[in-house]
Amino acid sequence: MVAKVGRQSLTDQIVTELRRQIISGQLAEGAPLRQEKLAAELGVSRVPLREAIRQLEAEGLVVSELHKGTVVSSLSLQEIEELFEIRARLETWLFEVAIPNMTEADFALAESITEEAMARGDVESWGELNWRFHEALYRPSGQLIALRLLKTVHDNANRYVNLQIAVAADVARELSDHQALTAFARLGDIRRGVDTLRAHIQRVSRNLVASLAEGRLGKTRNIA
Repeated sequence: MVAKVGRQSLTDQIVTELRRQIISGQLAEGAPLRQEKLAAELGVSRVPLREAIRQLEAEGLVVSELHKGTVVSSLSLQEIEELFEIRARLETWLFEVAIPNMTEADFALAESITEEAMARGDVESWGELNWRFHEALYRPSGQLIALRLLKTVHDNANRYVNLQIAVAADVARELSDHQALTAFARLGDIRRGVDTLRAHIQRVSRNLVASLAEGRLGKTRNIA
């Protein structure tokens, strides 16, 4: 059941809801965005819906295809690897810059998000909580443009990460890494914090690409 959105900041609310559906996998890659159906489900007119779809296209989450209309974008394995390479390079830099500026309030925020994720223990909310945690670590860097760019990268990657976590039941491992990152930040240990973060992102990337490659190969065999 799709919740109807309110009337204030309508385009932003539609973007948020459709982005949530894409990242959670509710709207899978290749799924068409039929405007009449979506407008009815969300209780909105097609004008703000079209504006929202344009924004999602700018974020790379949807794409307009000839004879198909607008569909949820599908990324190749190489493109997914590239997203994680961008994450590794950008996030390690942001974390390195952020650690000297972090305060007790920053540590408490990161820890509270980790505790919330442990309490929820579900895959559906992982993408949102994962972003909130990483944002809490990097915001003290003061690099707000980089954070906005990174949010788009996370959104594009998280829909695949959610699938991997659902398959591998790897939430506990991810949360253990998050606890270690916060601990190194508290110690002011930039080297170990950055090394742990890089290894964390690279491990997720390797596991995800291997899982997706196997799944896509299986689909190809079934079609053949």
